[in-house]
Amino acid sequence: MSNFKPAHLERVVAATGVTPDVNQINLNPYALRTASVAANAAHGAVTESWSPIKPAAMLAEPAVVTAAREHGVTPAQVVLRWHTQHGYVPIPKSADPRRQAENLAIFDFTLSAAQVAAIDALDRGEAHVTDSDSFGH
Repeated sequence: MSNFKPAHLERVVAATGVTPDVNQINLNPYALRTASVAANAAHGAVTESWSPIKPAAMLAEPAVVTAAREHGVTPAQVVLRWHTQHGYVPIPKSADPRRQAENLAIFDFTLSAAQVAAIDALDRGEAHVTDSDSFGH
């Protein structure tokens, strides 16, 4: 499924008795989507992040830039690693082979708990994502 909020997920499960395996949502450090992530986890659905490194302004945030410098990687790699350390499946989009390789090279470093917390603190709430009650269904 895609862009399902907790209420949407509950309706699907109640109506069918089936829990979808994956819920692909707009999720990034600016929009942690804690309610959706919790609902997915409660039902055993994987949270997949679309547009995980957008908006680009997020890549200039001091918490991201500092972590990138400390690990010798790019800010985009830090954000993708942040997703995987939270247990999400990020789906970045790039047609550039160099960036595709860079997007995959996120498993040879680990963000510290303090770095993850600093990136989590960038959350701006649900108002910064498209509302799937009015768009996308």
